[in-house]
Amino acid sequence: MDNTKPIKRGQIAAKAVVKVGLAHSKGFAKRVFGANKEISSKQTHQESAKIIFEALSQLKGISVKVAQQVALAMPFLPQSYLDELSKTFHSLPPINKALMRKIIKQELGDYPENIFNSFDSTAFASASLGQVHKAVIDNEPIAVKVQYPAICSTIAIDMKILSYGLKHFAKGGNIDHLIKEINDRLYEEVDYENEANNVNYFRQHTTNKQIVIPKVYENLSTKKVLTLSFIDGLHFDSFMNTKPSIQTINHYAQLIFDTFFDSLYRCKAIHADPNPSNFLFIKDGKLAMIDFGCIKKVDNLFLQKYNELHLSLIDGEDEEYIIAKYVQLGMIDEGSKEDMAWFYQEVIKPLDSLYIEILINDTYDFGAHGDFTKRGFDAVMKVSQKKTHSIHKVNQEILFIDRTLLGYYAIFEKMGAIINTKKAKEIMRKFKGENNE
Repeated sequence: MDNTKPIKRGQIAAKAVVKVGLAHSKGFAKRVFGANKEISSKQTHQESAKIIFEALSQLKGISVKVAQQVALAMPFLPQSYLDELSKTFHSLPPINKALMRKIIKQELGDYPENIFNSFDSTAFASASLGQVHKAVIDNEPIAVKVQYPAICSTIAIDMKILSYGLKHFAKGGNIDHLIKEINDRLYEEVDYENEANNVNYFRQHTTNKQIVIPKVYENLSTKKVLTLSFIDGLHFDSFMNTKPSIQTINHYAQLIFDTFFDSLYRCKAIHADPNPSNFLFIKDGKLAMIDFGCIKKVDNLFLQKYNELHLSLIDGEDEEYIIAKYVQLGMIDEGSKEDMAWFYQEVIKPLDSLYIEILINDTYDFGAHGDFTKRGFDAVMKVSQKKTHSIHKVNQEILFIDRTLLGYYAIFEKMGAIINTKKAKEIMRKFKGENNE
């Protein structure tokens, strides 16, 4: 039976749900009868992660992107979950040529050889839920992204597997808002018309001439086919293999860093998929951003509160002031000073220092602090282990923004880059000034 069909996928999902339940029941029984709690919990998480991974491997399709979004939205998961989920990131099989031609005809009205001056039927790259073919039209090189078939219809079934396992980890904590956030991003990513709008938005609003955004060919794009101008550049691994100078490394890392803050505070949107493959390094010092399926937009009121909080941390405001900012963001329940201070100290403050570490000074050397992201994830895990039931207080807007930043910091670690933080802080203070007028 075809694994893209709802009945088959439902059977796979049901089996996984039962197995995860049994794994947690077995782990509980071990702890009741005296097994080491920490070791038993770790073994249970590892077993659950393997069950989920095996189910995702059978399902293919959207499950790969589900795994990516879970890793992005829930960094507090046990490392065993994240390790297993990461194995799915590149597991999609290519579309066979006959099916690819059929999809293009259905979407664009004719076969590729009749639409384009030339079309390479062998994909040269994979992308969010699809594969990319090089083509030429009107003597211009273009990239044609074709979506894998039956993707959209599989989201609900695939999410059922993951949400069940994740809720077991959360021990009854309400993570529905995080699961909803993942669902929202997934449904956006399977709509290439939405991605085309994202590309156009960033192309229109990005003012740095060293950042290159592809052009959308509107008449050759639909919900399942996206045609963009072809950009010639090196992917991350190829770029690093050229042994670039530290000056070149710092230049490109700075572009990524500054563009993130500029996009957040001026465009009210961020490229929320911190994957090195989403950048192309161009010889003249320019940097191309590609794959705009995962974009996180934020409203101005939230951004004001977020900005005030982080500037208060950078400026060393007193704890009572900072707690008030977290109350405004809904991450601390308003109550007695003692209760709020306790919650801040136990649950939130351990993460504050991570944000401050990068921005407190005007430069940060990721080459000298190559363990930053590991310490970041370890801190998140320690907090979640102490206060798992507080997961429901995690603001998903903050989580996506800060998790995206952490992903970019992981790239800078690989590069060994030195970042200047002055411009980012100038952008933050300018935004505050404009919104206090």
